[in-house]
Amino acid sequence: MKKTLLFVPVFLLYTFCIGQQLILATHGQSDYQIVLPSLPDVQEIQAAKVLQDYLQRISSANLPIVHDMETPQAKEILIGKVNRPELEEVSYEKLGRDGLYIFTQNDKLVITGGSKKGVLYGVYTFLEDYLGCKKYPSDVAFTPIRSTLTIGQIDDLQLPVFSFREVFYHDVYDPEYMDWHKLHSFGGRGNSPSEWGYWVHTFHQLLDPKEYGESNPEYFSYYDGERHPGLIPSWDGTSVQPESQLCLSNPEVLEIVCENLEKAIAKKPEALYWSVSQNDNVNYCQCEHCAALDEKYAAFAPEEKMYSTHGSEYPALGMGSMLHFVNQVADRFPEKIISTLAYQYTRVPPKGIEPRDNVNIMLCSIESTRNEPISTGDPSFSEDLEGWGNLTDNILVWDYTIQFSHLLAPFPNLLTLQPNVQFFRQNRVSALFEQGNIQQGGEFAGLRAYLLSKLIWNPDVDIDQEMQGFLEMYYGRAAKPIKDYIDLLHENNQGHTGRKLSIFGGPLRETDSYLTPGLIEQYNHLFDRAERLVKYDPEKLIRVKSARLPVTYAMLEIQKENEGPNWELAEEDRAMLPTGLSLQLYDFIYHCLRTNVTRLSEWHTPPKEYLEKYPLVSEEEKNE
Repeated sequence: MKKTLLFVPVFLLYTFCIGQQLILATHGQSDYQIVLPSLPDVQEIQAAKVLQDYLQRISSANLPIVHDMETPQAKEILIGKVNRPELEEVSYEKLGRDGLYIFTQNDKLVITGGSKKGVLYGVYTFLEDYLGCKKYPSDVAFTPIRSTLTIGQIDDLQLPVFSFREVFYHDVYDPEYMDWHKLHSFGGRGNSPSEWGYWVHTFHQLLDPKEYGESNPEYFSYYDGERHPGLIPSWDGTSVQPESQLCLSNPEVLEIVCENLEKAIAKKPEALYWSVSQNDNVNYCQCEHCAALDEKYAAFAPEEKMYSTHGSEYPALGMGSMLHFVNQVADRFPEKIISTLAYQYTRVPPKGIEPRDNVNIMLCSIESTRNEPISTGDPSFSEDLEGWGNLTDNILVWDYTIQFSHLLAPFPNLLTLQPNVQFFRQNRVSALFEQGNIQQGGEFAGLRAYLLSKLIWNPDVDIDQEMQGFLEMYYGRAAKPIKDYIDLLHENNQGHTGRKLSIFGGPLRETDSYLTPGLIEQYNHLFDRAERLVKYDPEKLIRVKSARLPVTYAMLEIQKENEGPNWELAEEDRAMLPTGLSLQLYDFIYHCLRTNVTRLSEWHTPPKEYLEKYPLVSEEEKNE
């Protein structure tokens, strides 16, 4: 008898395998039928059809689908809430919304689950864990072929560790990928209906500076001796955004926010989560009354903690006036969950005040280092997370997993993904948003998205085994040199510099760590070998070349810096690049274009723009 048991707060996995086996199919034939409820819901129908489809792919046997009003047979696969005695003891209350339960009883296999997509998750879990199917990127799957399809006895109950699970990558939103890996989408991408009415940075939606800025400046932040009700250009220059926050001690602000929130809810009554959260700046109100609330509930003296992102430093003010305000909003809407950001200046948990039961704290790790686990690499964030965990278990962590300013640069954070997710689980985090690259392409986008998708359901998954399986399936014979590259990159991940790996960094910062000339030379040797190993496999060769793009991009960025001011020439003085560099640049751009890489930086710099703006050297300088 084999038994595996994972003890985690809300994730239970029981697997029993004993001698008795069920023969589901042999030589393209099966004695089994798939049984649905007499009035199945959409998820149960989809689950049955998915199972029927994959069983036929694996064994060539086409199992019939019937309803439970038909006479029971000895050999059945029961899907969902079928009217059979085998399901009488199943606790659907325990399964909740997304839990799944797979078990065998005599010669019957049962796959059922919670009220949302539990039964569908159960089918995909059965296909992967018991039949050996895998889903890597959305367009790369593995389905074994078997003449005889057997399973042992099963008793497998799984409940999600995190109630909300999103991995923010372009490829993830393929509908089957989302269902296979049990993922959500706040924006309703893929086929995942969103439970969010508003997501983040909503103060300007709930009280618009355009409407109230001139008539009621007292509704907005006071600092530097005056109110700031204006609008400024957005960070990307395409629109405008508020220059400050709301005055959270003003009772009229509370009334207007609640009135506008009520109107928004009326338009989308099915949404459960509604964000009432700060604008994306650190210009909080410092008026007498707001300052008094911040001081009253402050866990630390002003400027005792200083945080920084985007090159600017700010005091960790805390959640005093913010949580006092949000709690009042939550009291007005007891049937909804009011989410607010613990972000930048509001990240520090307060003292003397707790979130209401229907307040969700969205805690952001934007400042944290990425070259070691957050628990050891960012003691300040760890302290804040633990503090929030002492106040509430309604915490969504917004985690960051890529380098935003250089989406194609080497970013060796793969070894931190698992310890970070485990750390979040240990501190009562109930939901996770893993922000990756929503653009198409990016450094190891498919691999990182896959690993995060596995971790966000089961933080204790064998991540080394999952990585190896991905590499072997995706790169074929080139898997070994690419794994060697990943290992070498991570072995030199800034351990000797004492500098954090920032999500806003870039290749020029790492020329003394993992992007030294000697290491880049080794990386290229490994990729030369990888390309040779798959040179007769066009599909895998393209994938290997995509994996190599980050090294080439780093070389191009470093070369720009090495050339210095000679590269800042007027357009009419620009000439051809040196041959070696020009070929490298042209190959880089061509491969980006042929694989549909959309951006080299978050929200801007398409490949063609990168080529157009890449500095050239003059013929005169080149000949010197």
